[in-house]
Amino acid sequence: MAGQDQRVLRDYAMPQSLGIASSIVSPKIEAHNFELQSTLISLVEKDQFGGHPSENPNMDLWNFLAKCDTIKLRLFPFSLRDRASDWLQNEEPNSLTT
Repeated sequence: MAGQDQRVLRDYAMPQSLGIASSIVSPKIEAHNFELQSTLISLVEKDQFGGHPSENPNMDLWNFLAKCDTIKLRLFPFSLRDRASDWLQNEEPNSLTT
């Protein structure tokens, strides 16, 4: 039986990702320890857009971007060190909103 497919029956029932293309091109991640935590995914999944005529795609996009900005603002302090970190600590409370 040389040259024949050697997969077992279970392999035919398993989903295959080969040959499936997404319309979204994911940006290259330069970080070595990058992880999307389930809480962040849940935050976005809470208000999913379904494409129903009564849904406003522009409002959905606005809400999505607002959530992303919130995440970025929370992560921003961790991107600073040395003088830049000192600068942030010396800013007036609640002075950076974007």
